[in-house]
Amino acid sequence: MKATLDGRELTLAQPTLSAAIEAAATAAQEQGRIVIEVAIDGCPLDRSVLDAPNMSSMAGEHVAMTSADPLSLVRVTLFDAADAMEGSREEHEACAAMIHKGEVGQAMAALAQLLATWQAVREAIVHGGLAVGQPLETFLAPGCLVERTEALSRCLDSLKRAVGDDDLSTVADILEDDLHAEAGLWAETLRQIAGAMRED
Repeated sequence: MKATLDGRELTLAQPTLSAAIEAAATAAQEQGRIVIEVAIDGCPLDRSVLDAPNMSSMAGEHVAMTSADPLSLVRVTLFDAADAMEGSREEHEACAAMIHKGEVGQAMAALAQLLATWQAVREAIVHGGLAVGQPLETFLAPGCLVERTEALSRCLDSLKRAVGDDDLSTVADILEDDLHAEAGLWAETLRQIAGAMRED
């Protein structure tokens, strides 16, 4: 079994995937980097495999791992999330329009996608902070991210209540007014964080 990190061969304690990942993580950490991809014989592994790597021997296989600077990786992720937020503004309006037209089934499917986008933003904030070793709120004015997060939570709580009450009119209002505005504000906030990290 051969294991490499960014093309450099690693010395393994055992010829297993878990040992290869551990060795790569250690080597990357020593360089202030993190492992972002693991591939076996050219095929990238999905997250489920990485969460529980194989402990058995893998003789004859090449485990190639790639690392990245966490700050650069998080910046790119935040800019992508900001673009997704900006693009979702039209999607919020479209979802509300479906409700107004009585296309409830389609609207609920669209709503699920929008909520997934919001969840992805939340994960970008949490995991981004873990990756760079400090909360992302430290890249903004004190209290700014907390304020933005609390405002979003209030909107989502109101949306959840309206959906639970089958109050579609209120759902539409929240989508085209409150969450539409929040999406724009979050796009701006994410870009501010990424910009501050670039200057750091």
